[in-house]
Amino acid sequence: MRIRVFAVLLAMTLAAWPARAQEQRGSIEGVVKDSSGAVLPGVTVEAKSGGSGILSATTNESGTFRFPSVLPGVYEVSAALSGFKPAKIGDVEVKLGSMKSVEFAMQLASVSENVTVTAESPIVDVKSSGKSTNIRAEQVSLLPHNRDFTTLVTQAPGVNNETKSAGIMIDGAAAAENRYVIDGIETTNIVGGLSGQNLLADFVEEVQVKSTGYPAEYGGSTGGVINVLTKSGTNNVHGTGSLYFQGSDTTGANNQTLRAVFGDATRAEYHVYPEDNVSRVEPGASIGGPVLQNKMWYFGAYQPALTDTKRHVDTSTTGFPTATTSDTEQKQQVQYLTANATNQVGNKLRTRVAFNNSWSKTTGQLANLAGSDAASTIYTKGTRFPNYSVSGTADYTVGPSLVVSGRVGRYLLDTHDFNVNTDVRYQFGSTTNIGMPGVPASEQHNSGYVSGPSNSGTDHDTQTRNFVQLDATWFAKAAGQHQVKGGFQLDRRANDVATGNLAHIVNLNWGANLNGASGAYGYYEVQSNVPSPKLGIITQGNVQSNVNGVFVQDTWSMNNRLTVNLGIRTESENVPAYTTDPSVAPNPIKFGWADKTAPRLGFSYDLKGDGRSKVYGSWGIFYDIFKLNMPRGSFGGDKWVSYYYTLDNPNFEQLDPTSDCNPHCPGTFLASTDFRQPSVTPGQDVAPPGSIKPMRTEELSFGFEHQLSNTTALTVRYVRKNLDRAIDDIGDLTAGAESYIIANPGEGLVKQFDISTGTSVYLPQEPGGVFPSNAVLINLPTAKRLYQSVEGRLEKRLANRWMFVGSYTWSRDAGNYSGLSSSDENGRDAPNNSRDYDYPVMAFNGDGSIQDGVLDTDRTHQIKVQGLYIAKWGTSFGVNEFAASGTPITRQVPIIAPSNYPVRYEGRNSDGRTPFFTQTDLFIHHPFKIGGKELAVEANILNLFDQRAVNSVVTTMRRTGAIPLGASGSGKYNEADFYAGKLNFDTLIANAVASGAMSLNPQFLMANGYQAPILMRIGVKYTF
Repeated sequence: MRIRVFAVLLAMTLAAWPARAQEQRGSIEGVVKDSSGAVLPGVTVEAKSGGSGILSATTNESGTFRFPSVLPGVYEVSAALSGFKPAKIGDVEVKLGSMKSVEFAMQLASVSENVTVTAESPIVDVKSSGKSTNIRAEQVSLLPHNRDFTTLVTQAPGVNNETKSAGIMIDGAAAAENRYVIDGIETTNIVGGLSGQNLLADFVEEVQVKSTGYPAEYGGSTGGVINVLTKSGTNNVHGTGSLYFQGSDTTGANNQTLRAVFGDATRAEYHVYPEDNVSRVEPGASIGGPVLQNKMWYFGAYQPALTDTKRHVDTSTTGFPTATTSDTEQKQQVQYLTANATNQVGNKLRTRVAFNNSWSKTTGQLANLAGSDAASTIYTKGTRFPNYSVSGTADYTVGPSLVVSGRVGRYLLDTHDFNVNTDVRYQFGSTTNIGMPGVPASEQHNSGYVSGPSNSGTDHDTQTRNFVQLDATWFAKAAGQHQVKGGFQLDRRANDVATGNLAHIVNLNWGANLNGASGAYGYYEVQSNVPSPKLGIITQGNVQSNVNGVFVQDTWSMNNRLTVNLGIRTESENVPAYTTDPSVAPNPIKFGWADKTAPRLGFSYDLKGDGRSKVYGSWGIFYDIFKLNMPRGSFGGDKWVSYYYTLDNPNFEQLDPTSDCNPHCPGTFLASTDFRQPSVTPGQDVAPPGSIKPMRTEELSFGFEHQLSNTTALTVRYVRKNLDRAIDDIGDLTAGAESYIIANPGEGLVKQFDISTGTSVYLPQEPGGVFPSNAVLINLPTAKRLYQSVEGRLEKRLANRWMFVGSYTWSRDAGNYSGLSSSDENGRDAPNNSRDYDYPVMAFNGDGSIQDGVLDTDRTHQIKVQGLYIAKWGTSFGVNEFAASGTPITRQVPIIAPSNYPVRYEGRNSDGRTPFFTQTDLFIHHPFKIGGKELAVEANILNLFDQRAVNSVVTTMRRTGAIPLGASGSGKYNEADFYAGKLNFDTLIANAVASGAMSLNPQFLMANGYQAPILMRIGVKYTF
């Protein structure tokens, strides 16, 4: 009773505010004719579904009817008119964002007849010019997947979860270029651009992946839009009780780890560490049903995930004789909760309020598997993660020609650490001091040694989003039928952060040198910050960023076969500064309404006019919305200065920099680098106002879709996505220090390099400009990424106990810029702060040509198959099969320590590809009927055949040091010789190794990443 009262109050509150979900609905429309083809006005048409009640409409003078706002689901649509036989169309499947067109041909009735005429249900959405893939309830519940909803989206063609891009890639776009929407509220991480909320796949009703041609209502994405709807209640009370388990007993053995040989970092070896003792238990329950039959429904589910990990480390398992024996334990709890209430007040008003929560807490840290932690290490650090979203949506039908809609929502993600280590942390890099003369035995450790747990902690890192959208849809007749929709969006984002190292980090480089300089034992680095030199790298700030959008779009049905989709949107956006310096403008970058005009154009043509086949195409401009990573890093939030000294004392823990020794710590001072100097001065380190332009992608796609039967459809699609402008920090060395300017790479700036002095400066690119005679002008290449693909897909809906979806995609993803999450940096998620432009030479090959080639996530061939078979005795078997080409391998070597700028001197794809990748996943579900209820046992098996394909190799040639900077003809790197085409990198590498400035990496081109081992999750579920 309390649940029903709560649902009623929520629905009544929501009804007072018209708030529409962003594609949280579909629509049904159609026409009713008689057997001669004449239209029939005055026909009563009803649409019935357990979750949406009964909707009713009457055909107008042209015989048309419309249900503009219906919840996704399966509907029976019926038509009735006195003197005619009743007609119906069953199994009309309405998906998120779909517009299903149905047509009735009613026959005259005789006095003795009482027969209902049944027509075929449509599959093809003949009015859509975009491409989206919908993963429906049966795919969610009966096909294999992992726990989070993002593991469902890879069922779609052209969508992969790529480690080298930090997550989900859609049609070649980087993982940080997508938008995530759950129950109508955007949940994209505000700082990094990845998914910002965990949601159990068990709670999901449908996932829609918008990949191409999505309308002007959607902005802020140069990739795709992942739209999620959670389960809702129906007219019948249903509930579940469940228990799931997975752990080390249901997981394959660890993959081998690539590492340095104990005591000899110049050699590499593989070692297999023993498994941790892991158990993950998920007890859960859900219930949903009607508050009022056919008018109001509720749904709620709670399923905590409780994970306990125990690790035992000793010498016999690490392979290191000096390993520290330890027993550590980490406990994690995630409180997954979803609740919603849906209200259908007659045919005019539909509302829905939804709440999703994934609050989590982690207690304790695990010891290093190699046993390289100090014996005194304390592992008590923990973290709390509040994380929720709440949304309200509504559609109100004012009249037959007008629907007003809106939505409101709030999203929060926060981080709080406790029990953080506050001691200085000493770390060994890729070198060791084992066997080094003069080093006491007690101070000798292998490479990778750390003196204690991380001293990095977060007091708070709070992300919030408050969102409002209001819009209206007008249906009109003018040279055909129009569905004109327009609206505005208000998105207020905020980030309040205080996080970082609560004490120094000291990195020790034993036996190495910095540009030829070292002490008796090498050199060391102290990571500090300004203005708090006792702390390490920190991030602080409290900012707000507003993004406002306006859009209008028209679905224009010129006739019963041709539909044209027209749209345009624009946005205003401010990018805030994190620094509290009063002399700095609060928003160093602003985009006005004229800066982000994004037209959209598409068409869909029903080839025979029967709703069974169409050709379609779309073209559009898409702009990114700034993530706050770049302003955090470049506009004063991040503070990081590294100081370098000779290592003269083998008792390294006596270096203790807590006494504010910088820049006078023990040893000889060698250099310092400010890696986070604020870039906030327009015209100096931020492009002048009005000259910087937003990141942009141009998209073109064409396709063909044909309904082969009432359950089967075939689709062929071509896609071309061209990212033609980026924003990044463009760097250079000035008097040995790094300097940056935030701008569009390759646009508006030219580098003037003075041959005689070796100095350079970025200047505005002005036609006919006069420059000194001893200057070389270097035009940086424009950021470029071109994705092209051809895709075929065959889909057979679930019928006669089986379902099949198969796709093949040929694609090429190439250019010189991988996107907002960088595959060139092995998946570093740092939007607009990549390393690609930190030094000009990085944009060129070793011969001085502009770098352009297949990116590190390119997969030429991809095959995906999802199949489901339900046996007569009830057992279901669901299979996912994925097969794809390997990814390119590109070698790199660093230049100029300590910045160590990576140069891909032989060009992209220099060393072939990783092996062809295949994986088979299986889901088995068997129900037992118990008095009208059901008890089911389940097994979800990922990587059924326990394949261990190599998916990553070491691509850097260097173990320590870098190719040094030197004068022309010195056998070292210098810009004058590089741009004159006089340098040979093979020679530079040999010279650097011979001089001791650099040592080669023994792990170069060895495998260091593998397919995850087999994982089985077992469960039992009771359904009533």
